[in-house]
Amino acid sequence: MNEDHIIDSVIVLLDIFVIILVEDNPVLGIVLVALLKIVTEDRLIRILFILLIIILSEVAREPGESYK
Repeated sequence: MNEDHIIDSVIVLLDIFVIILVEDNPVLGIVLVALLKIVTEDRLIRILFILLIIILSEVAREPGESYK
């Protein structure tokens, strides 16, 4: 039971991080998080999808571009 609470807390923090990370269009981040919540029931798969979004957004970033 306690482990489920920790995983849920991590998912919420990753959701917030994705919304902040997609700084050019925060609505896109909200839509991605909502779609992940609707489509995936398994928590582990959801965490992996969120991490994939974070990695892909970093790879797509221009070289030398930093956070504001």
